[in-house]
Amino acid sequence: MQKRIKEYLWILIYLIFGLSTVEASFFELRTTLDIGLNGAPKASFFALDTVDRYASNWRALQIPLENGSSYEQIHPFFQLDLKAAYENFLIHIEAPLRKDLEAWYQSKYSTNFTLSPSELDINVPNKAYAIWTNQSGFVQLGRFKPDLSPTPNTLAIGGAPHHDALLWRFEASIFRYDFLLSSLNPWLHGTPEKKGEAYPEGSEAYWQETRSMDNQRNRSYTEAHKNLAFHSLGVDLGFFWIRFMEQSVIGGRSLDLRSINPFMFWHDNYANGYTKASSFFEWGFRPQKSSQFYWQINLEDIASPVGESGGATTRSIISYLTGYRQEIKTASHGDFMYRLDVVYTDPAHNNQGLPLLKQSSRRMYRSNYRKQSDPDFADSYFVDYPLGYRRGPDALDIWLFGVWEQKSHRIQLEMAYLRQGDKDLYTDYELAIAADKGLSGIVETRYLVDVLYTQNYKPFLQFYFGGGFLWVKNREHIAQNSQKDFWIRSGLVFSHLFFKGKP
Repeated sequence: MQKRIKEYLWILIYLIFGLSTVEASFFELRTTLDIGLNGAPKASFFALDTVDRYASNWRALQIPLENGSSYEQIHPFFQLDLKAAYENFLIHIEAPLRKDLEAWYQSKYSTNFTLSPSELDINVPNKAYAIWTNQSGFVQLGRFKPDLSPTPNTLAIGGAPHHDALLWRFEASIFRYDFLLSSLNPWLHGTPEKKGEAYPEGSEAYWQETRSMDNQRNRSYTEAHKNLAFHSLGVDLGFFWIRFMEQSVIGGRSLDLRSINPFMFWHDNYANGYTKASSFFEWGFRPQKSSQFYWQINLEDIASPVGESGGATTRSIISYLTGYRQEIKTASHGDFMYRLDVVYTDPAHNNQGLPLLKQSSRRMYRSNYRKQSDPDFADSYFVDYPLGYRRGPDALDIWLFGVWEQKSHRIQLEMAYLRQGDKDLYTDYELAIAADKGLSGIVETRYLVDVLYTQNYKPFLQFYFGGGFLWVKNREHIAQNSQKDFWIRSGLVFSHLFFKGKP
């Protein structure tokens, strides 16, 4: 019977991946059950605004970045992991079952499990990709979170939970090259009351059609396209590395070769009105193999001296990151790692006058949580994740992250002192660019502590317990609005390697 089940599984994998004509060298099927409480920082309200209305009681909601970022960190209560490899080619798919975004937010104890179909997240998969590797790098295609920086607090690419993308990494001797092409959601808020009517005045769709940014030459780009092109070129000498990076959002127009060619982009494109480019410098050194210092500088909107506004140019938009990472390995006391990051972002960081040129990754979450008969029925939730620093513009933040591991024990600690002005990605670009110094307006201050202990009892059983504390002053940039928030994370994880081997 067991042999027959294995045969059926191999027939299934051949049908799915088209490997029936070759001998797959590796196949793995794993299931994971995680039942627990997955608390995390949450905004004081679930939805920021109604951004689209499709009928009298049918709407789409804008969700605060804080809710979306915390939600993307919760554990699915069940997950199926599937891997199949042939020589240097690997396919990896994760199919999770997790709680719906609003159901998780409304849960008193932030449970990650549900028995109700209406509370089940219908947005899957979160990770599914194919990757081909060789001695000089790899090519990856699918849905994944690219790893392009020494820290998750990077100024480039860092905020989105995943990308639908192509990533090419090339490493030859000391030479390093990365190229990423990501397809972003071009959805613009502003649905007309009837099909064929003009977009509502003041909506994103209206601004994309009617607004003209500096140096756009009065052109209009309204195609439903938004893409990200990123590449970096550098050298790594072991004790020292340096990289020059460029990141460009192409919005309102379909891609052409000169917009995405990895060998032509280098800020010599001048695609007036449908691109927003950022230039990055990253450098660092390793005084030891186990430690490294690193820095990033982000320069946005290097403008032509002649524009539609009488020859005026916008001010410089500059953001900074500096950090240090240390690893310590001992024979008897376990392994330690800690990372300290300091980040500053300009009030206009990642912002732009045209909605399709904002450096953000718009994620639409479909939901069955609310009933269609409800007066406030909504089935579309939108979260705009920054394509740069994960907390967005107008911030001055200090992060400390540490991990200790010994045998089956692991302790993770994160502490942060976070300050952020009132300019975000939704702020009108002209207002954001007028604030020439960070921490503008009413400054929100956060003190964050989060700790998690994990123990592996058996290869198939894991236990985790922890929680956190957040104290916020001037929350949501409202003066004298101080709030405290606590959360718990605890649960049991059962993992089973259902099958692994060759056909």
